[in-house]
Amino acid sequence: RFVYTEDVGSSSLSSPTIAQGGKFRQSPFMGIFKNKTFNLVYYHSGFQAIAAHGGEAFAMAYLLKAGLPAPLVLLSVALMFTSRLLFRMLVLPVAKRIGVRNGVIVGLAIEGAGYPLLAFIDTAGPLLVVYLLFSAIGSSFYWTCQHSYVALVGDKEHAGAQTSGMAFVDTTVGIGAPIMSGLLLHYFPPLVAFSVVGLAMWGSGVPLLLGPNPTVPDEEELPGRIKNLARIIMFADGLRAASHHFIWMLALFITLSTNFAAFGGTLALAGIAGAVMGLFTGRFVDLGNARRALQVGFALVAISVAVKAFGYNAIWSAVLANAFSALIWPIFATANNSRVYNLSRMTKCPLRYNIVAEGGWDLGTAVGCSFAALMIYLGFGFFWPIMFGVVAVMLGYWALAKSFELET
Repeated sequence: RFVYTEDVGSSSLSSPTIAQGGKFRQSPFMGIFKNKTFNLVYYHSGFQAIAAHGGEAFAMAYLLKAGLPAPLVLLSVALMFTSRLLFRMLVLPVAKRIGVRNGVIVGLAIEGAGYPLLAFIDTAGPLLVVYLLFSAIGSSFYWTCQHSYVALVGDKEHAGAQTSGMAFVDTTVGIGAPIMSGLLLHYFPPLVAFSVVGLAMWGSGVPLLLGPNPTVPDEEELPGRIKNLARIIMFADGLRAASHHFIWMLALFITLSTNFAAFGGTLALAGIAGAVMGLFTGRFVDLGNARRALQVGFALVAISVAVKAFGYNAIWSAVLANAFSALIWPIFATANNSRVYNLSRMTKCPLRYNIVAEGGWDLGTAVGCSFAALMIYLGFGFFWPIMFGVVAVMLGYWALAKSFELET
């Protein structure tokens, strides 16, 4: 069986990068496809992106259109992420028994099964709680194990290229997936749309079955500095996600008059804007420019947060703000995620690292969504809940910049 090693990607699954004078001799995009095992992750990412772009955003929009007020939708999101703090305690013992890859599959199976339930929700009742439980349990397993799997089968020296490859697949699929869901919800019963999303999520696990199933060490303590920094980094990113994604999606849907087809078209336009940008960021990171890439990525995402905050309440400015966000998103995601994956590789157990890190992300997202729900309920609108993301971006950059001290 495939087992943990400290540099598993470069030693077991690909040849070392040839470097001279700090520059790669190979083609700029060679690192993306160099690792045959990691290529399976791209196939998985494509199917999973259908659920991400055609399901997650539409789930919140559907609940809003079904009659739940915006503060209650945001509180539901916060409750789901808060409960993940509890359910994630199950991930380690289960993954130790079945392996990291199979932990990903379990998460996909549970979360995918929950999507069709959305079609029957029209009030804040027991069915909403059941849906949130499916989502919380499934995503707890999926994201914790998925991040660990990517860190294990990927290569440290190609982290930027491989992360940008995932971002490219995600944003490319993000062109068609929201159009599909928007049209399905507009012309067909919601059960059709959300069943398609659930099936896509299940299908995304098939490519991973062709790859290795890493085991988990019985006992392995995380270094204290890495553990504490992981919590801060991901807490800040959760706060950023609350304002820049979850709160924004509700604001955008309301601005577009709660029209599913228009919502899907706007998200598709954003996908076109961002489809290729991240590939070049990955090359930039792997040439030794990780710090500079973080500076650029975080500066751009801070600008994007502000543009969304000022532009959400008019259709033309909201559409442009969403397109700008998608354009810069691969830059931020590649710089941020490649650094986070390399931090997990510095530990002997990426799964334990990601349990800690994802707990921080859940807490940050729950705090951000709860704050937004209160502000909107009190009549402050969406401006300040979105704008608060600038503070989150500043905290996240500070923590990631501190992470380079761990290598000295």
